[in-house]
Amino acid sequence: MELSLVWHAFLVIQIFFSVPIASWDAISLEISTDSSPFPSNFLFGTASSSYQFEGAFLSDGKGLSNWDVFTHKPGNILDGSNGDIAVDHYHRYLVFPEIVYGKVISTPRNSEPKLISFVRNDMRKQEDLDLMDDIGVNSYRFSISWARILPRGRFGNVNGAGIDHYNNFINALLRKGIQPFVTLTHYDIPQELEERYRAWLSSKVQEDFKYYADICFSFFGDRVKYWATFNEPNVVAIRGYRSGIYPPSHCSSPFGNCSGGDSEKEPFIVAHNMILSHAAAVSIYRTQYQKKQGGRIGIVMSTVWYEPISNSFEDKLAAGRAQSFYMNWFLDPIVLGKYPIEMHEVLQSDLPTFSEHDLELLKSGLDFIGINHYTSFYIKNCIFSVCEPGPGATKTEGFALRTPKKNGVFIGDSTEVEWLFVYPRGMEKTVTYIKERYNNIPMFITENGFGEKDNPISTVENSVHDVKRKDYMNSYLDALAMAMRKGADVRGYFAWSLLDNFEWIDGYTVRFGLHHVDYATLERTPRLSAAWQGVSAMGILKVLFLLEILLLPPSLSCDPKALKKSLDHSPFPSNFLFGTASSSYQFEGAYLSDGKGLSNWDAYSHKPGNIIDGSNGDVAVDHYHRYLEDIDLMVNLGVNSYRFSISWARILPKGTFGDVNLGGIDFYNNLIDALLRKGIQPFVTLNHFDCPQELEDKFGGWLSPTIQEEFAYFADICFKFFGDRVKYWATFNEPNIQAVKGYRTGEFPPSRCSSPFGNCTRGDSETEPFVAAHNIILAHAASVQVYRTKYQKEQGGTIGIVLHACWFEPISNSKLDKLAAERAQSFFFNWFLDPIIFGKYPAEMDDILGPILPEFSSNDKEILKSGLDFIGINQYTTFYVQDCISSICEPGPGVTKTEGFSRQCSEKDGVHIGEPTDLEWLNVYPQGMKKMVSYVKDRYNNTPMFISENGYGEKNNPNFTLEEFLHDVKRVDYMARYLDALSKAARKGADVRGYFAWSLLDNFEWTFGYTIRFGLHHVDYATLKRTPKLSASWYKQFIAKQKDLTLMPRPNRQQFQY
Repeated sequence: MELSLVWHAFLVIQIFFSVPIASWDAISLEISTDSSPFPSNFLFGTASSSYQFEGAFLSDGKGLSNWDVFTHKPGNILDGSNGDIAVDHYHRYLVFPEIVYGKVISTPRNSEPKLISFVRNDMRKQEDLDLMDDIGVNSYRFSISWARILPRGRFGNVNGAGIDHYNNFINALLRKGIQPFVTLTHYDIPQELEERYRAWLSSKVQEDFKYYADICFSFFGDRVKYWATFNEPNVVAIRGYRSGIYPPSHCSSPFGNCSGGDSEKEPFIVAHNMILSHAAAVSIYRTQYQKKQGGRIGIVMSTVWYEPISNSFEDKLAAGRAQSFYMNWFLDPIVLGKYPIEMHEVLQSDLPTFSEHDLELLKSGLDFIGINHYTSFYIKNCIFSVCEPGPGATKTEGFALRTPKKNGVFIGDSTEVEWLFVYPRGMEKTVTYIKERYNNIPMFITENGFGEKDNPISTVENSVHDVKRKDYMNSYLDALAMAMRKGADVRGYFAWSLLDNFEWIDGYTVRFGLHHVDYATLERTPRLSAAWQGVSAMGILKVLFLLEILLLPPSLSCDPKALKKSLDHSPFPSNFLFGTASSSYQFEGAYLSDGKGLSNWDAYSHKPGNIIDGSNGDVAVDHYHRYLEDIDLMVNLGVNSYRFSISWARILPKGTFGDVNLGGIDFYNNLIDALLRKGIQPFVTLNHFDCPQELEDKFGGWLSPTIQEEFAYFADICFKFFGDRVKYWATFNEPNIQAVKGYRTGEFPPSRCSSPFGNCTRGDSETEPFVAAHNIILAHAASVQVYRTKYQKEQGGTIGIVLHACWFEPISNSKLDKLAAERAQSFFFNWFLDPIIFGKYPAEMDDILGPILPEFSSNDKEILKSGLDFIGINQYTTFYVQDCISSICEPGPGVTKTEGFSRQCSEKDGVHIGEPTDLEWLNVYPQGMKKMVSYVKDRYNNTPMFISENGYGEKNNPNFTLEEFLHDVKRVDYMARYLDALSKAARKGADVRGYFAWSLLDNFEWTFGYTIRFGLHHVDYATLKRTPKLSASWYKQFIAKQKDLTLMPRPNRQQFQY
């Protein structure tokens, strides 16, 4: 454990200070511009296969596979190993037990006994799903072991334990927000089929494969939306039946030394049966499952880019033949209904023919093409030229000699793996070739990765420092992006592989994993490449090679011409406000200093049991005394605005029942002036939950209409003293939260509620929230009227209100659930905005609440015409909503009449709406940002908007080191994805004028006290020392590039297993 933590810290440091290999030009993140190639629903994942990963080779009813038999024959595998245990993914996909005492077993690949211990269920280590979660992938590609489902093919029963395993695995993935991408066969098949009728050499296998596929669709298809029939059938045909180095080891001279086979004919028979097996499986899916299950089905091919070794016409034709004899061999029949013409011309009668029935079946086609791309080779023509013996030179291979060198120079950097050459342009060219040949059928990069030989004397530390793998992925993803910008419809990228694993005939001698595996203990350790991909997945590489570029000097980080070229694509204008947010009670402290009075939160937080950790905001983060230090942090971030609130009790300790506190006036004058000296615009909220306790004691606070005048008086004083310099005013922060939590659930002061909503000593949860809201709405209107009539013309500012905004997704496509989602918005968000903008409550509230809903008088309606200049949106999360008027709902948030009969939940069929977080209410669902902003645009006539809060919270872990707190990759990911979603809404016309990250600092988080951290800067609550987190560095970089030309930097466009 200690080693893991130390090494994790080392990785972070290494990434921060690594020297870039490539130069950098500028292109946009998906966050920033329409030119980004990676859409928000792009799949970033890792890949695996059953035989290479699972182990458990005869566990729980599994039958023997062809690879089980093949690997147990001496001499077939380089290191004499097998996949009996592999990396034990079968047992370790979720968690595995920490062993603590007393039992003798055998070590994974050594029959010599070893003393370990038996399981303690209270000590379990995170395993493979958690590794995926840490990386941040949104998809995982794996294969199903055919022999685990049908141990004897159609000649035996379905293995229920195998069904259970994959059901459990798929459900576990979905709970993590990870889409399963399932391959039906990845080389391994039941050995029974080989022994009964020679498997792929017999047309009988087509029925077996169709039967197997049918079972998988039936049991798993309700949750699996991406199916691949085969992985690399071209490799199986060549290596199994031409060179004989894969099972069933068929070949003939000169291609290999096998006991049986015909290398000139059998590969084409096998391919023919695989192609028709694919078609049969697709036909079953299309006719029986696809419409109901809503998934897609395709095939995965090994692809190699072939460069003609010269510019001669003959070598160019040879490169085309090489593709036809390798990749098009399978894709042309599936997509175009016939073998490539080059194969016909060369092979003639050696090539099988399709019957009329076959041709009809082939019309089932596919929905996507999976591309496994690693390497490239030169090709030399061998029809019109004399070729030395070598790969590709024979008739059965197309007379196209394959070689990695031209004039003694490799096509790309050579690696420790003899077939792997680093030639990123091959990725772009392969994808473009497929786009053009197959009419831009959707594509997925289903494998791409970098292998290194296992060094038995190397340390774990050396193994995990895999800079070459990181650089390889970087350059190949860059090449992929270029192809996509040219129109290639690529929808996902899967890194090979999550873990080091059994690499076929190389056994455990080659390592491809993002995580190092100790094959003696099977312990997984993240490599540098995993940390890099953890910031790279799901966005334009999550944050587009974020860690690599964080500390690059400007001279290396961008190409001004490229930046200038892309300027017009930015959704964020030059006067867009990028800022951070805070509030008086959460930040200031100094709770009775310099004449401040008691606020409702001072009183509330001092009552035992109200705050989870027993804390309060007496000191908070001492912003009152440290604001100059904090402004320096803002300057370092590069923000041009700072959103803060004014403590009403610091200005008017007793409301209108006392004097103005000049100590408070001085503090805010000094804060505002200090901000402006640094070029930072103050964005001021008049009320962020806290108000003088005096008003609660005197007349019941927000339950009395008296408070409307109190608030207007307070606002007037603020406009008078600060309005000459403040150009952005928000009357209230989240009054919808204040009404709900203060008067329905009683979790916030004044702790008023009634059963079943909460356990309070007083209150009425059915009526008081609406009374409080009514007075807040009219208090807003009164203060806006004051501003409009007395100050706005002279001071030139704008005024609005800030609402908490959840996006509500209907839990189904039924009309009732869609109406329920709309009701949820009306009872939460529109509740306040409709009266302010339209002069009346939402119709849905009137319909349901009737006389419970207060009415606006004629005078009220006149005041409401003051309206607002902008809408502030605090957007963090999204929930599903279910109708509870015409449906029976279990108890939960939203189900009652007073809440609109709209049940809110985070899960549908056991799957979260977005990635869950440490916080129960926070689901990572960036689409909610785009949808919420678009909804506000459409409903309120595109009134200008500010994203006044958006941020990611994590529970305070007392066991964390400072370094662990600072490495807040999940916050970076969250911000990147939500800013991306915001940019999309802006591009579609939403008038969004600013974005404020919550929050500048870790702080007092209301009833959670100091147990949750939202800050871009870590605060040590013992010393109050501020330390920038990774997210602060990222936000700084993001803002800097927005200021330059609103773009993020990305690597410069620089110049398979086969």
